Amino acid sequence: MIVLSLLVALMIERLRVSPAGWRLDNTAQQFDQWLLQHETFGAARKNEVFGPLMLLIPSLLLAILLLFGTGGLTEFLVNVAVLSLVLGCRVQREAVRDFFLAIERDDSDGIETAEAGFEAAFDLSELEQSSDEDDDEQYKISIGQRLVWMNFRYYFSVIFWFVLFGAAGALGYGLLRANETSCKPLMRWVDWLPVRVAGFAYLLVGHFSKGMPSWLASLGDTRSPAGSLLAIARAAEDTAVDDDDRAQEPQALLGLARRATILLLVAIALATIFGWVV
Repeated sequence: MIVLSLLVALMIERLRVSPAGWRLDNTAQQFDQWLLQHETFGAARKNEVFGPLMLLIPSLLLAILLLFGTGGLTEFLVNVAVLSLVLGCRVQREAVRDFFLAIERDDSDGIETAEAGFEAAFDLSELEQSSDEDDDEQYKISIGQRLVWMNFRYYFSVIFWFVLFGAAGALGYGLLRANETSCKPLMRWVDWLPVRVAGFAYLLVGHFSKGMPSWLASLGDTRSPAGSLLAIARAAEDTAVDDDDRAQEPQALLGLARRATILLLVAIALATIFGWVV
């Protein structure tokens, strides 16, 4: 059921079968605003410690419904519906496509326009808070590193929480991700485990020995999960920047992230065969 649900949802996302507005983000943000403005829930939602947990109310309700549900086809349809809401990022994918097309055409103006589009399409608020650079220069997130973060946030981590907690886990992650600006401390803890799993997957599909020191260092880092993820990706893949080939670094890191996601899917399929997940 888990593997089939993932394959169908990924196919829907890749083929863009669902409408452009079929996304969780706007609804999740509206739900957060409703909680803040509600007379009963407003005070609790504003609590710095427990307030962000209220965003998980729809996820908990879904878990209860599935627990007492009939399962089978109904559960499968719910899984696909939730995954199609949370998986993928159409706007970011279009920005990536425009960038690579501009490079293929050798269109300087198009490349600059596409790079500017990355600023609007990618939320770097979490990435800009941390760096593993040793020098004193300001840390600059490259296009390839943005692609690594995009793949993690919209694919790898969604699959990770779906495997652990089903549709309720994927929905909960999507609700928190959409409202990250108001619950960053909680998101750091939510991302901590999948970031380390993703980092280890990068080691397996990239340069294991080169990336291992960065991955080991990330195990004790509870402050900057995003920075540790990018450090592992840079170490696990040859990301030397070539001024004559601006697509080299993005393609290398995007390939690394995709291989890691495929490895996760293969691991889930094997776990299903052995009966460890259903």
